[in-house]
Amino acid sequence: MSPTPHIQGGAATSPEPAPVDVARHVIVGTAGHIDHGKTSLVRALTGINTDRLPEEQARGMTIELGFAHLRVGDVQFGIVDVPGHERFVRTMVAGAQGIDLALLIVAADDSVMPQTIEHVEILNLLGVTTGVAALTKADRVDAETIELVREDVRELLAESSLKDAAIVPVSSVTGSGLEALREALAAAAARVERVRAGRPFRMCIDRVFNVAGRGIVVTGSVLRGSVMRGDELEAMPSGARCRVRQLQRHGDETEALSGGTRAALNLTGVEREAVDRGCELATPGYLRPSRVVDVRVHCLSSRNEGLCSATRVRLCLGTREAAVRLVLLGSGTLAPGASTYAQLRCGEPLSAAHGQRFILRDENAARTLGGGVVLRPVGRRRRGEVEQERAALVQLESADPADRLEAHLRDAGFVEPTDLSVCAATGIELETLPSVYADLDARGRRVALEGTNLHVVPSLLTDVEGRLVAWMSRFHKDQPDAPGRAADAVAGWLDRRFAPGLGKVLLARLTRSGRVRTLGRFVCLAEFAPALSRADERVLSAMVAAVEKGGFSPPMLDEIQFGEPVDAKRRGRLATFAVATGQLVQVQDQLYLPPERVSELKETVGRMIRSGGGMTVSQLREALGTSRKYGVPYAEHLDRIGFTRRDGDVRRLASEG
Repeated sequence: MSPTPHIQGGAATSPEPAPVDVARHVIVGTAGHIDHGKTSLVRALTGINTDRLPEEQARGMTIELGFAHLRVGDVQFGIVDVPGHERFVRTMVAGAQGIDLALLIVAADDSVMPQTIEHVEILNLLGVTTGVAALTKADRVDAETIELVREDVRELLAESSLKDAAIVPVSSVTGSGLEALREALAAAAARVERVRAGRPFRMCIDRVFNVAGRGIVVTGSVLRGSVMRGDELEAMPSGARCRVRQLQRHGDETEALSGGTRAALNLTGVEREAVDRGCELATPGYLRPSRVVDVRVHCLSSRNEGLCSATRVRLCLGTREAAVRLVLLGSGTLAPGASTYAQLRCGEPLSAAHGQRFILRDENAARTLGGGVVLRPVGRRRRGEVEQERAALVQLESADPADRLEAHLRDAGFVEPTDLSVCAATGIELETLPSVYADLDARGRRVALEGTNLHVVPSLLTDVEGRLVAWMSRFHKDQPDAPGRAADAVAGWLDRRFAPGLGKVLLARLTRSGRVRTLGRFVCLAEFAPALSRADERVLSAMVAAVEKGGFSPPMLDEIQFGEPVDAKRRGRLATFAVATGQLVQVQDQLYLPPERVSELKETVGRMIRSGGGMTVSQLREALGTSRKYGVPYAEHLDRIGFTRRDGDVRRLASEG
């Protein structure tokens, strides 16, 4: 990537198409102590001076990220030159995010220094496993000194992710060793795993500027996927949509580019506030912003003290730096060299993907504390469910994609996630996702939810069942004489707590499973039996007898005489119990009939309608030998239960409608 992309202003032109590029693209990040010759070495390798700021050139010290490119055989390297001064380590971390290969630079006349060690620790935390070490300023020392420094570097890297890195002495002044370094870089590049092409696309933004007549231009390292001119992208974490007007790679305009490259994108349709350093561009629907991210965190073994839970730290994620609170799972302190599950809580939205590496520095960004890997990009604040949460994170960390998918589907609940969001949440590629779903289905780890088009994991249904049982148990304990909760209330609770619109489906499934049963219009636990006192049993018996004795003109509930004071609340409670246990049927607010009387009512009405073609309330009243006080409620009850339908003043059988 050239220091400044040459995206031209003015009217759009039709440049000559660039020749087809068949090179393998690899992003190299420099690392090393200040004044060890990183920028000089990059200039000697590429001919490009990455110190673009006047202050950098005046002080001879890299402050911001610099960019260059190098072709070795069929490998096209995009080089990110990072600062080595301790005050600019956060900039180094931003540059190191997304690199494929590290170029560790150690001056032969100075050997390993503090920022050398810190940069290696950062590369180790970021999971960079491929690299080359260059011993610069080799022209200033003798061969014996070079060998001593080589041993220092080998010892430093022995316990790191770069333990297999080649060590090459070079001189940016004389050119000695430069060809050997190019060969070592090419050999290391052959071991770099190819970045996924296709969907989804993702790029961390490290520079943003305006070009007159063209608008916003952003640069960054493409972490994965491909993008073409005209594609729509999403700026995260704002979620603003934009479109790609123009693409450049290493200063050359191109129609498309993919992972492993440095890129410049000219964007349209987005405000400058929505894209800044630290933001990302991604395929729409791939990333989701969140203020809570679940991770595995590692504390550097070189620290003198551990990491305490609830500590405020600086998070370096992608090219983003943000203040977060580190909350450890189930432990108060993380010892040096140890790792555990934790949660990062931020006051502003973050965008991340499963498997993404990050760095933690102290609140003043003066020291590196540790780092880790993202396990759940979109988390939620925990509420004491430590062991359940630990089990979920173990699954999300599993090497088996089926485990990760199952854990994510449980998190998703009764909303089936999109394939793109699953890719971000689990690290499973789009092309392999169908086979992982099939694996879950074959092993019964995902099942169809009857009555819907949804598929869910059984553990989710087990959780719903457990919570419902606990809720109902508390109700039965508080109201042992109640037949249960109203079925509509139970369905509504399931709607609100778990799955809007699916409460009745879940209740039906739980009923079929035998964990709950229905008593009329009430729901209770399968093993529950309502308990009445002897006094209540006496009142209930008198109530049922009075209704039965009244025929089709029974006393209203508030008219029944019991021979003892019975208030309205007690009458209503016992009437509800009678309905739930099948002793009575509620026709209207205060009007009840025995079940056999309701059957007789339906037989009478059915016979009348079939013989006369219809029935009026007056005819019903006369047939039953009762008054309008009862005739209207009976007719409305039959309408309500779907036995009849009203056609003006006439009732007809609903089955003949």
